[in-house]
Amino acid sequence: MAQEQFNIYQINVNVNSSLYEERLVVITKGQSLEYTKTLSLVVGIDLSNNNLSGEFPQEITKLFGLVVLNLSRNHITGQIPENISMLRQLSSLDLSSNKLSGTIPSSMASLSFLSYLNLSNNNFYGKIPFIGQMTTFTELAFVGNPDLCGAPLATKCQNEDPNKRQSVVSDKNDGGYIDQWFY
Repeated sequence: MAQEQFNIYQINVNVNSSLYEERLVVITKGQSLEYTKTLSLVVGIDLSNNNLSGEFPQEITKLFGLVVLNLSRNHITGQIPENISMLRQLSSLDLSSNKLSGTIPSSMASLSFLSYLNLSNNNFYGKIPFIGQMTTFTELAFVGNPDLCGAPLATKCQNEDPNKRQSVVSDKNDGGYIDQWFY
C-alpha cells in the first residue's frame, strides 16, 4: 500500500539577515516533493491517526482544489457525501479504519484523477459502484467492510447473476436497447 507522509515542515529564520524561509517536504505515493516558494501549492489534508470523532465533515467537499485527503485511523462516523464528486482534483483518498457507514456514493466514479483509494475497515454496505474510475481499484481498497459486495470483491451481491456481465434495459423514448453500463 502507498504510504503518505506530510509532517516534515521546517522554517529557517536567520536573525542576522532577517531571512525567512519556508520548506515543506511532502511524501506521497512514493514521491518526495519539496515546496519552498510554492508552499501555497500544497493541497493536501492529512489528519490521520488523530482520534477524531463525529460525522464526516461535509464542508470538505467545498475544497475544490484538494488533491490529497487522509482521514484514516480515526473514529469518524456517518456517510461519504454524494457530492464528494465536487473534489474533481482529488488524487488520493484514504478514509480507512473509521466507523463510516452507508453505501459508497456512485458519484465517486467520476473522480477521474483518483489514483489511490482506501475505504477498508469501515461499516460500508451494499454494492460497490464498480464503474468509471472505481474499476481501477483492487479489493484491497474495500476489505474489512463485511456487508459490501460486488466487484472487485469476491462476495457477490444478492440477485446478482455471476454469468451476466451487462444487463440491457429498454429505452422508453424509442424502444431501442441501451447497455446499462452507459448510465
